[in-house]
Amino acid sequence: MNRLTLSASIALLGLSSALTAAEPKKLLVVSATVGARHASIPHGEKMLRELAAKSNGQFTVTMMSDAADYPFSRVPGGGRGAIPGFAGQIPTARMAQQDALYTASTSIAPLMAAVTTARTELASSSLARPADIQTKADTLAAAELSLALARATALVQIQGSANRLSPDQVQGLAVAAPAAGGRGAAAPAAPDNSQTLAKLFQEHLSTAALAKYDGVILLSSTGALPFPDREAFLKWVSAGHAVVGIHAAMDTSYNTPDSYMDMLSGGSRYATSIGGNTTARKVYKVDATHPATKDWPDGLAVTDEFFQFTRRNPADPSTNLPGIDRSKVHSLLDADIDGQRQPVAWTKLQGRGRVFYTSLGHRDDVLLAGTPAMDGNAKINSDEVSTAYQRHVLNGILWSLGLAQGNTSTGNAK
Repeated sequence: MNRLTLSASIALLGLSSALTAAEPKKLLVVSATVGARHASIPHGEKMLRELAAKSNGQFTVTMMSDAADYPFSRVPGGGRGAIPGFAGQIPTARMAQQDALYTASTSIAPLMAAVTTARTELASSSLARPADIQTKADTLAAAELSLALARATALVQIQGSANRLSPDQVQGLAVAAPAAGGRGAAAPAAPDNSQTLAKLFQEHLSTAALAKYDGVILLSSTGALPFPDREAFLKWVSAGHAVVGIHAAMDTSYNTPDSYMDMLSGGSRYATSIGGNTTARKVYKVDATHPATKDWPDGLAVTDEFFQFTRRNPADPSTNLPGIDRSKVHSLLDADIDGQRQPVAWTKLQGRGRVFYTSLGHRDDVLLAGTPAMDGNAKINSDEVSTAYQRHVLNGILWSLGLAQGNTSTGNAK
């Protein structure tokens, strides 16, 4: 073999090794919940599919929600089918139809608010001032006409697209749902999904099933999830696998074992939400060089549901201390909450495994650009927020998979 042939062979071997090394990492997305369920989860799943597509083949995602017997809705809104700007709902709407309706009706929510305001003003008019009543009635009529025309325009846009609605679905948009089952009846009890969830977790998170994956994303999964063997799962993480926790992944019930919370947060738990999810708060970098934060605009104002956390008091295990134990995590982002810095995102090591958590991701308009949020049915955040958030999550995923490097020192927040 001459020198040229030998060099070519070595080059081919190197290329073959590089191609083998470039095989995509595989992530399982778990969005199941026990108890409270976030209406934005389907939009979170859509975001993760898009991030996988943008990763240039570095990772793929498998959704537990793709299972045929998945017991939760696959459309935004948790199955309520509510559409911003319309009176009714379409429980049968496909996710693409739901998204298309959101896009088509972005301008309707302010018109609905104007109708509500005008109706309230008319109801509070003094009967002793007929002229005032007439003026306010005219204002209400004009507001209702503007709303009706906007709804018609949005519907024409949908019906001319691939997401055309059936006649029954169109009728559903126009008819308000009866309250609480009608005539004051109690709402039907939520179905018992425990057996179905146990089956799905056995199929996707048993020791044998986990062998197919390089990591798990916990997408606003809440409560004491039915892991078939939680300790085996923790060992799997410690052996060098990734865990990504998004938003309500920290909202576990208090019978979730401490060992699980040690893995996710160094032992801290969700305590409460701070002031709803309609208040903008500035989010600052703690580590400006980490992959998950390097592209974050420092001090970016974000409107979302912010969390407070709590942890056991080591001096008195029967009591709790506020906040997380910063000495056990590597802080990434903090929010300014009434002049005090509160943790928003962090990383930590679990043996050889990497854990990335971000509490952001409640509102639809944080998860995706151009998407009105379910809460309030109006877009509040700019697309700059969703763009920054997606880079934050994408690079956090890459770090957790070992595809990007960053500081892991604990106790870095000052």
